[in-house]
Amino acid sequence: MKRYAPDQPSSSLVIDNTSKTSMKRRIVNRRTCCLSSDRMEDICGQTNCTSPLCSFPEVLNQLKSDGQNAFFIETSGSGALNIRQACAVESLAFHNPNLSVTVLFMDDADGDTMKFNNVRSSKQSAGNIIEKLRDKYSNIQFIIANLNEYMAGTSMEKWYHCNDWRQGPYRISHLSDALRFLTLHKYGGYYFDLDVILLRPVTYYRNFVAAESGVHFGSSVIHADYGHPIMQLAVQDFPLNYKRDVWSHNGPDLLMRIMKSYCGEENLSTMDFVSCRGFSALPASTFSPIWWGDWQSFFSQRRASETRAPSWITKHVVGVHIWNKLSFNETAYKNSTQEYVRIVRDNCPVIFSIAPETF
Repeated sequence: MKRYAPDQPSSSLVIDNTSKTSMKRRIVNRRTCCLSSDRMEDICGQTNCTSPLCSFPEVLNQLKSDGQNAFFIETSGSGALNIRQACAVESLAFHNPNLSVTVLFMDDADGDTMKFNNVRSSKQSAGNIIEKLRDKYSNIQFIIANLNEYMAGTSMEKWYHCNDWRQGPYRISHLSDALRFLTLHKYGGYYFDLDVILLRPVTYYRNFVAAESGVHFGSSVIHADYGHPIMQLAVQDFPLNYKRDVWSHNGPDLLMRIMKSYCGEENLSTMDFVSCRGFSALPASTFSPIWWGDWQSFFSQRRASETRAPSWITKHVVGVHIWNKLSFNETAYKNSTQEYVRIVRDNCPVIFSIAPETF
């Protein structure tokens, strides 16, 4: 049985809408601290654990499991949002004022193998992007969460500390997969990748995974109510069946595995609210109306006379996946007729106003 030493004040830095506050606590190395005074072992089962005992896991009091939550998670270690990422955040808050939009910056304050820069430098490294969003939108909050504390006491903790995932070629992607499932399991709500721009309100849709083609799930857009069995299955499957050398195995493929089991269906097209008992697969047109292989069409110039939205933006399109993994090096010109620039201008007004001439 795990036992924890008395809790200390939170070590998370919260950037809220009025101030920046940092609450300090002595960081315990959760990889080596002793789980129990009766049996001196660490999380990985090694008997050479260190004192003191592991403290109770830190609680992010700013996050609730009973609200209209929506999450973005930054795991690259950049410590900031660039213009394109900030547009995704703004678009969600802009179209959904009743959602509580949280950007989680994951920080490895332990000094573990993976280094994460501190978001406190974001003002210098990315201008006033965060400050601009804070000033305009009362429904956006930015939180730094310590990775060790965030994983503590969960089914992901042993994977995080004891698995060799850090040596894998997709370690950042797989950490992101783990965190999106864990976050929705902990708090419920929406999860969006930072390259998904909302075009209209999303709250009509609940309890879904968005497909990225007619036969494949993505993991870029998900909603699950707090305590939903789908997220319980996801956080159980992830550490149990983890593969470090297969990019999609722990994200989109995981969702397909658990949906097949939960819905009793083999094909994505038949995974609906009936077969999946109140959960469903949204078609690719909802968030991926442009197939990943056609991503360059976002950046092609349109004729100046073409002022209407393109035909692929139908009433069924809620958001647009920009495929940043492929498009991040493509230049957007602020005064151009590129479709991506039009999307930013119409759905991210604050970010568009401060964007440089190329972004």
